[in-house]
Amino acid sequence: MSRVLPSTQAKTTLAQLAERARKSNAPVEMPVRETDIVVVALPPRDYERWRAIRAAAQALVTRPRQRPEAYRAETLRALRRYERKYKMTSAEFYRRFQTGELPEDQRDYFDWRVRYNTFLRQTADAQRQAA
Repeated sequence: MSRVLPSTQAKTTLAQLAERARKSNAPVEMPVRETDIVVVALPPRDYERWRAIRAAAQALVTRPRQRPEAYRAETLRALRRYERKYKMTSAEFYRRFQTGELPEDQRDYFDWRVRYNTFLRQTADAQRQAA
């Protein structure tokens, strides 16, 4: 998916790296010599996806711990909001998203998918505890 540029190209500027990413329409990586750092240039569509994922992850990290029942209720409320907004069930959305019928650039879709996965995991955990 991404290309690692040989470290012999140490004189590559950030502008040149960005231009390569723009032309290839795919992420481009360039290791920084003698460090553990890798510079990654993303095309705009990939950058927007990355920002959405980072924002969702940050929200999970900064959220105070809730009781499982409260967290489940919050998850269900969010799922119902998305279902009303997009006029489809969460199960239908998930199936269509996973098969590629829905565009991946919709910011809500990432959150909806994460919340639906959370719902499925919570349901499975509840069933295991009941058994």
